[in-house]
Amino acid sequence: MNRTFRKGAIGALTDEYEKALNELKNLHLQIPDAEFQKVYNEKTDVDFQSVRNIVLHMINSGYVYANHIRKRFGNNYVVPKIEIEKTEQGISNLEKMFEYTVETFEDKWHLTYDQLMNTIIKTSWTTYDLEAITEHAIVHILRHRLQIEKMIAKHGII
Repeated sequence: MNRTFRKGAIGALTDEYEKALNELKNLHLQIPDAEFQKVYNEKTDVDFQSVRNIVLHMINSGYVYANHIRKRFGNNYVVPKIEIEKTEQGISNLEKMFEYTVETFEDKWHLTYDQLMNTIIKTSWTTYDLEAITEHAIVHILRHRLQIEKMIAKHGII
């Protein structure tokens, strides 16, 4: 396998983020549109009632993480309004969110470990260093991918 890796610590984290998203997208490709939108658990938070809602939650959260980083560095940011109805739209919007994140890091590949650890980002829910918020974004994808896998297994979606 011939693979190009991004530079530096931010590059390594971004590569892992991409890997997690690719695993999620591969899972997604197996889900029919009707199952993508179907509500499986009305008793839980609306973000987690269907595969569609979980994916929308991940996309929106990815933009939130990238925007916190952009704000910290004084860069422009957007808050897109995203609507998805089909599996393919979910995949496409995950890819757009990831590209937005890559653009967020474009001038940060050179940051040293000390710079990563000393770049403090305050959110409404906690305070991170740059490494930690990026790790959180990756684990967020992994955690919700597992949630979708469990939903698939429980309900025989595929």
